[in-house]
Amino acid sequence: MEEIARTLNGKTVFGSVFAASIVIGAVFGLVLGTSTKIQQISIFDWITFHPTPTGMALYGATAAAVLVGAVLGIVFFLSRFDEDAI
Repeated sequence: MEEIARTLNGKTVFGSVFAASIVIGAVFGLVLGTSTKIQQISIFDWITFHPTPTGMALYGATAAAVLVGAVLGIVFFLSRFDEDAI
């Protein structure tokens, strides 16, 4: 019987982490949006809105995408300068 070792590419792992963080952010936003205790949300006293489950899910997914995307962008940029990379 022959065993085949599977190796994962770094971009595949980071892409999976990125997708999972967007889904988790959307689920947390959906859960927070169903709360009746939150009346309004203000972002930097510039935008005020009433939370709905759909709006909060979209906000959570967007926030996760921006934050994790920024970190992954920095990692990909710095990996270009790694001289030991194969």
